[in-house]
Amino acid sequence: MQFKTIDGSRIELNHDDFDVLRHNIHGEVIEPKDESYDAVRGIFNGMIDHRPSLIVQCTGAADVMAAVNFARANRLLTSVRGGGHAMSGTSVCDGGLMISMDKMKSVHVDPEQRIGWVDGGARLRDFDHETAAHGLVCPAGVVSTTGVAGLTTGGGNGWLRAKLGMSIDNLRAVQIVTADGKLLRASETDNPDLFSGIRGGGGNFGVITTFEFQLHPIEPQVMLCNPLYSVDDASAVLQGWQEFMRTAPDELTTEFFFWTVPETDSFPEELHGRDVVIPCAVYYGDPNDGEKVVQPLRELAQPLIDLSGPMRFVDVQQMFDEYLPYGKVNGYWKALYMDQLTGDMREHLIELAKRMPRQARLCPLVLHYLNGYSQRIDNSATAIPSRNWSYLMEFNVTWSDSSDDEECTAAVRNAWSEFRERHDQFLGAYLNIDSHTDDGLPWVEETFRENFPRLREVKQHYDPMNLFQLNYNIPPN
Repeated sequence: MQFKTIDGSRIELNHDDFDVLRHNIHGEVIEPKDESYDAVRGIFNGMIDHRPSLIVQCTGAADVMAAVNFARANRLLTSVRGGGHAMSGTSVCDGGLMISMDKMKSVHVDPEQRIGWVDGGARLRDFDHETAAHGLVCPAGVVSTTGVAGLTTGGGNGWLRAKLGMSIDNLRAVQIVTADGKLLRASETDNPDLFSGIRGGGGNFGVITTFEFQLHPIEPQVMLCNPLYSVDDASAVLQGWQEFMRTAPDELTTEFFFWTVPETDSFPEELHGRDVVIPCAVYYGDPNDGEKVVQPLRELAQPLIDLSGPMRFVDVQQMFDEYLPYGKVNGYWKALYMDQLTGDMREHLIELAKRMPRQARLCPLVLHYLNGYSQRIDNSATAIPSRNWSYLMEFNVTWSDSSDDEECTAAVRNAWSEFRERHDQFLGAYLNIDSHTDDGLPWVEETFRENFPRLREVKQHYDPMNLFQLNYNIPPN
């Protein structure tokens, strides 16, 4: 069987080689002819149809070590699948070796110490389910099918960011298999250079098999602010949201959505297909206090419908799952950080949202207000150098018909480029919301900015052959 290598050449491996690998693992070695092949290689983004030559479906760290050793010995192009949610699709390779942790989903919680241990293949819903049983939480993303591994190594923005920070700010340690096949612990005191790199540097430095997080107490319910306003009121609502958030407490984390109401039973039929804007927010604390805090956001205009109210946090985390079914939508996403939001910029965003293809306007634009704890972290503390900016703008388009791939992808790239160039805004990308790596090293270097030289040194030390290159790649020195 032919394989691609890390330098772009091809080699031939036979079944005797695979038998040796099978002997060294407890999981499965899956070939394209096997019945489970298509299911295991499938990921969240339905637009990605890569076909690895071989898949190692791991059951634990020992399997990952054996797979990494096999890949390194043969210099195989290697991809690593945690939750498989990355829009870029780099978790599944074409013609190489795919290391899959989809069977590694265990979560363990110590409620006394408020610590959670999470396997590399777990998703947010797995993590949230276990922590919620103890009245605890870890700040993470906003879609429950997201993989904990990819989300965390890319940063981890979620509904509790303003009070508790990003996922990487709550990471205590990891167990990671590096390119030499060794299982290392990385923390503030163990291999601290590696620990700093994985907090925002993506999958460049190895395969993380276990994450150790600090957990926090959470009320049985949080206050969700969720009024839907007509897009006709977008100017007033967006300006009002911006002005309100300038003095909002750290307990409030918010995202401003441009949305099209889907045709589901969750909404009145008369609202189906309506373009709306939503100053959505979650209050971390007593929901009665939260209701008072968010009330001005519910009065920025006359809502078409107001879905605000107390809600279990695990249910907040699953609000979007219905509209983003795993493996059943195609998607192309891009993002950029911003240091300001002027009136001209607000109007341009409204224009861009209205311009998006009709078949891809479920949730085409999302604007994060970066207040609170997360924004106060020093740029050098983690790999992410964009901790102090004021806004994060996402251009997110998903659609269901593959014949629309070219049109929808172009729409996102054009909108992102136009906004960036007109307003001179590119302060680094948020890697968890980005579908492409085709802009190459200059784009990666621009994203990591002043942290890039340090990250290259970490890469050189732990992965000098660039075995882990299917990501937003930081090449060795």
